[in-house]
Amino acid sequence: EDNLRKPGVYPRGFLKKVWGLDVSKQDAEWEQLPDFPGEARQGVFSAIVGERMYVWGGFSYTEPYCYDDGFALSRNGNGTSSNDWKWEALPRLPWKMTSAAMAVAGGRIYLFGGADYDGVRGFYTEADRAGDHKRMGAALFVLDPGKPNEGWKSLPECPGTPRFVHTLQHVDGKLYAIGGATGDLVKDGQNYGYCSVVDNWRFDVDREKWERLRDTPVSTGNFPKSSNLVYRNRYILLPGGHQYATIVNPDGSTRPKYGTASQKRPASGLHNDFYVYDTQRDLFGTGDLLPIDNNLPMTVVRGEWIYMLGGETGGGEVLGEYFGHHPDLFLIGRISIVGE
Repeated sequence: EDNLRKPGVYPRGFLKKVWGLDVSKQDAEWEQLPDFPGEARQGVFSAIVGERMYVWGGFSYTEPYCYDDGFALSRNGNGTSSNDWKWEALPRLPWKMTSAAMAVAGGRIYLFGGADYDGVRGFYTEADRAGDHKRMGAALFVLDPGKPNEGWKSLPECPGTPRFVHTLQHVDGKLYAIGGATGDLVKDGQNYGYCSVVDNWRFDVDREKWERLRDTPVSTGNFPKSSNLVYRNRYILLPGGHQYATIVNPDGSTRPKYGTASQKRPASGLHNDFYVYDTQRDLFGTGDLLPIDNNLPMTVVRGEWIYMLGGETGGGEVLGEYFGHHPDLFLIGRISIVGE
């Protein structure tokens, strides 16, 4: 349908192009920055510390399929041209992974979860493709970017379900791990495919302890692995999500999906929910539905505004214009709380 509606606009493939937008300026335009220095890929995850953006991991459809390398992007001048930016290599990840989530607390980068990918069966979260790194999707690591030679240090793993395509956000010394999905699950001879993860957790950075939170109210996950989804240092915004037929519990057992995930266009196979998690009350609420079904849109909260770019839509229209499966769509929303 993409080629019928917009011929040639949505080519398939992996890219290395990098673009930036100064959201503090209303009249700003997209600027091309230096190409990503690693192999073309998707599924990278990132964090921002000071004036540097740290990017790791990802996957592609060719060998080695999944990556452990990382790079930092920073200004090499005043940032007014592509020559004023530079990429630098970073310490490698503990193992190859994609679609993990990162958060920054106390100037340190925390890395949680993620999957391996082999180009054949698909994604793995219970262990990597070779079966060596057990419960890799529940592992937690920390890196001090000021001491890169010390590398990644292991922290207590999450007692919950191993996952990828989840979010990890920092609020007041706590890391909040919400949502996600499992890799391709084969259990007792039955292939369940990818499954939803609904058990949510909080990690106390100082005490290095995990605590279980309320489950997601509808069995959906696939939330953005953003550098910031936190509003007013309290609310975690969770656009999109995806509901699979089966849920995997922390003990490895399974159960059917529950609740109804919203859809703008059922033929898309995706969803347009917008959940909000209140870190102070351990409660979920909702925001306005998205104008298009969208799985894993790149999302950032800045002040009173939310910015959403791309994602996976299954095709659909926004304000009468068609956007493809991986859309060139940039949405800006003003955040407000009902009753204020």
